[in-house]
Amino acid sequence: MGYPPISLDYLRTMTDSTGLIQHAAHGIPNRKTGYTTDDNSRSLIVAVRQYERTGTREDLDLVIRYTSFLHYACTPARKFKDFMTYQRVFLDDDGTEDCLGRALWACGTAASAALPDNVRIVPRKMFEDCCVWVGDLTSPRARAYSMIGLAEYLKCSDRRIDAEGKIDALADSLLELLRHCTTKDWAWYETYLTYGNAILALGMLVAAQITGKKKYMDAALQSIDFLTETLIINDRLEIIGNNGWYFRGDERAWYDQQTIDAGYTVHMYAEAFKLLNDKAYSDLAKIAYGWFFGNNRSEVCVYDAETGGCCDAITPWGLNLNQGAESCVSFILAQLSMEPLND
Repeated sequence: MGYPPISLDYLRTMTDSTGLIQHAAHGIPNRKTGYTTDDNSRSLIVAVRQYERTGTREDLDLVIRYTSFLHYACTPARKFKDFMTYQRVFLDDDGTEDCLGRALWACGTAASAALPDNVRIVPRKMFEDCCVWVGDLTSPRARAYSMIGLAEYLKCSDRRIDAEGKIDALADSLLELLRHCTTKDWAWYETYLTYGNAILALGMLVAAQITGKKKYMDAALQSIDFLTETLIINDRLEIIGNNGWYFRGDERAWYDQQTIDAGYTVHMYAEAFKLLNDKAYSDLAKIAYGWFFGNNRSEVCVYDAETGGCCDAITPWGLNLNQGAESCVSFILAQLSMEPLND
């Protein structure tokens, strides 16, 4: 089938002068829900990648807007506030560790991107300032997000921190979790599978690529294989449902399947193909990408061709028809990841 071209039109619909609005009421931005640093970090990543493709002023404007949001959210303690009301009032003093990790991924990406210098300098400084906390992170996903951001930062020609050393330390901490939790039938960093699982495997793969250490590559391949055995069933992506998740030894939840996990899974496989040049990962990325277009448990199209947005989840009774920021950005990330595979 023919897939839709990459478009940021719906992302622009969800974005105002402050940043990306968190949720939608169906295909309408729900201003009552305000904004999050989480969503503006994710959107900065895709806006940067799209600007590198197009070089257009309208895409650069999105990069500037999302960077400005993160700059405002960054605190004197070198962390990030997360939840902001529509009236531009933050509701927390510090966001979660995952919020910090997502922001570091975004800032690391922008810091090394082909952006105008006076745009690129700001995320680079935020990245360098806030990296002071990566050694204290306890969340596995926050560590993985940070590792991906550090790998992006390593592409800078004017680096000021030891990014490779930090990646090495974070990868060792994840490897210890993997060894502790792995059993004969379970090869994962936790005793459960919940959200954003593909990010953990991708973080370890990035660490292997940066450091050249076999122990990280072995762990990355083990993790990807475990996810593939768990998530790809009968040539279809079966995301772990958030209505109960999947705890080792228990029954897995099949619903609700969240769009963000489909986007991250596509991205993981596409990056694995890029780094390892193994066609099997390209084929898996295409299977996972099909989730958006009906190759899923409920055989429903999650992408909305009329709005250009993406529904938030697949539930037992059908689609969650709200088309929020997280889902929109996750679909664009999947599109951008798939583009080199479709050449």
